[in-house]
Amino acid sequence: MRRLLLVTAALLLWARVLLGAALDQTQAQKVMTYLTTSTAPAALTTGFRIRLDSTAASASAAGTEITGSGYTAGGQTSTAPFFTTATTASPSVTTCPHTAVLSWTNGSGGNWSIQSLDVNDGAGSPIRTMYGNWNGAPVVVANGNTFQVALDAISCQGS
Repeated sequence: MRRLLLVTAALLLWARVLLGAALDQTQAQKVMTYLTTSTAPAALTTGFRIRLDSTAASASAAGTEITGSGYTAGGQTSTAPFFTTATTASPSVTTCPHTAVLSWTNGSGGNWSIQSLDVNDGAGSPIRTMYGNWNGAPVVVANGNTFQVALDAISCQGS
């Protein structure tokens, strides 16, 4: 039990060193279209989810989602509001998850190697909104250990 608590505490520190999440390229194009034509993009579906990836995510492509017992395919969410209110500072910053710690316990029989994350909306066919690579990645989570993302540990910013 003590080992699990120590590992969990160490993994919480990893959550604090995530590089700022960036806007998905498709979403960035929608913002630019809106700013230059006043054509508003379709609304996103609430129920945002954090998806863990074993490969690096990029502006144009999601990472490869991890699999295995203890991981929820499609990602995990917390109740609304998922994000904090964006600051008025430059650059504007919002953080997530805002209302509940996200937690996965690896029961896959092998290690998880977590390289990046994708933030998706809650639609049946989810829309990827942001992505980010973990600082110092990959984060290795051994079988039986827990990976957690603390409240407001992921910083998302635009400049």
